[in-house]
Amino acid sequence: MDISQNLKVKDVMTRGVITVPLNTAVKDIAKIIVESHVHGVCIIDEFGEIVGIVSETDIIKAFNKDINKVTAEEIMTDKVATISGESYIGEAVDVMVKQKIHRLIIRHKRRNVGLALALPKRPVGILSASDVVKMMAKD
Repeated sequence: MDISQNLKVKDVMTRGVITVPLNTAVKDIAKIIVESHVHGVCIIDEFGEIVGIVSETDIIKAFNKDINKVTAEEIMTDKVATISGESYIGEAVDVMVKQKIHRLIIRHKRRNVGLALALPKRPVGILSASDVVKMMAKD
């Protein structure tokens, strides 16, 4: 049986995601990553929508800079791969493989709310390569 046919991303993802504003100092992000035992954080704008991601690798790139003054906005990766939790896990894995990435940010499901739309780029979870491997290892 092909497991990707049955499972949706929301069934495998890690719920919740650590977010910080654009103006957060790299030193503070490094502390959050270490204390939270994660590999990166989502960078959000004033509306709570994802605009970037800062990983451990991004932080290392700031090694020779004043990390108390350099902000997330200056070092973040602004091309963030996202997917809906309603997508099938196979779709998510295809994106990860094709883009050669280790994690996908799970975004809020788009829905109509009166005349406005819910914020579709608000992060609600993360799907990492480790999540997929753990799912594959289950009987």
